[in-house]
Amino acid sequence: MRQKLIAVLACAFITMGMYAQSTIGISYQEASRKPSMRWSCPEIQKYQGLLNSLQNDDPKVYATNVKDKFDLYSDPASPDRKYLVTQATFVIENPLFSNENLLHHVSTWIKKNNKEWGKEMKIDLSEKRISSTATINVAQNASFLNVNKVSVVPGLVIQIVDDNKLDISFAVERYKNDEYGSDNHYERTFNVKVSEVFPFAPKSSHKNTYAKAYVGTYLYFWDFIFDLSQELNSNFSRDAKLLSQLHYTYSRDSLLAKYGDPTKVITGLSSDFDVRNEMYFYEKSQKLVFMGKTIDFKDIMSCEIVDDPLFIPGRTTTYGGGIYFFGIGLGGAETSRVADKTIHNYVVDVKVDNLGTPFIRIATGQDEHKATEIASTFEYILRHQPSKGSSDAQKTRVVTRRTKR
Repeated sequence: MRQKLIAVLACAFITMGMYAQSTIGISYQEASRKPSMRWSCPEIQKYQGLLNSLQNDDPKVYATNVKDKFDLYSDPASPDRKYLVTQATFVIENPLFSNENLLHHVSTWIKKNNKEWGKEMKIDLSEKRISSTATINVAQNASFLNVNKVSVVPGLVIQIVDDNKLDISFAVERYKNDEYGSDNHYERTFNVKVSEVFPFAPKSSHKNTYAKAYVGTYLYFWDFIFDLSQELNSNFSRDAKLLSQLHYTYSRDSLLAKYGDPTKVITGLSSDFDVRNEMYFYEKSQKLVFMGKTIDFKDIMSCEIVDDPLFIPGRTTTYGGGIYFFGIGLGGAETSRVADKTIHNYVVDVKVDNLGTPFIRIATGQDEHKATEIASTFEYILRHQPSKGSSDAQKTRVVTRRTKR
């Protein structure tokens, strides 16, 4: 059933037309000057205002008012199957984003703020779509003898359309109505179709319960859509990750134009797209570019790998009491031993004969292989420098290793 709901929504979106890729064939200079994105959705104000205007102290009257304004959706393949559907479209003003970045941002927000959707969530990058199902509590109604708690399991589809629209849709066919006795003891469950109980079946039982559930479902959907619009306008008015990627490409192209192809590039110093966190070695021009600084090979004086480890001593834990006479244990006790642990912290220190950049400190954490790769590169540079004529000076031109105690 869950897959059926998602398929119904997905098919509805596919009929809207072909999906073009978001335009990212743009330079960093152009992108950085673009105005911020704006996520507009007139339906939110319209339908939230409509739901509020129809409100009534009597839940049955409220539900009847809503029923007259909101139609159920009929599945064309099975007209007798009717769904409570809510759809909204965010029109993106000044769109400039990566599909993957937008979908990742939305899915992360949903998992953080609406955790119930995270369990079944799927992201399809080829279709530019997020889909999920979740159990949502939408109503509770207490009578003299019983308490009824109603939930729904809607399908959710969020999809990028035509590069400048984001469509959101919910669909649900049934209520799950759990009934509890006055002592809060579970008694039974009713699984009923939305279209077969109040307000669509005026003579059905549990009118107040289903009236509250019917209105509560719409209120939940529109609150979700409103919260998502607030999130996007507050925290995704610019695709920071895309701008970072474009700036990274721009920076690499600038270095290529200035120094040609690098002889060696050491990456992995950071997960960010930033050439400042990568090391570029140009053997032909005898230059090193790192953290926005350009250093001549001839100015590199020494290189040292330093390990500043964190030692966590083990411990012994005894479980069970046992009986002791004069310090002698008689059964009952078990001992568990946790071994000592050492967490390495490798740093590569490089001394430079340059007052502007006299010292470079490169932290690689527990990655000894990365520290060795960096140090080996500097060792190559040191070995191929001309001698300065002093044996003492020559001794500093080696890679050393040291462990702090």
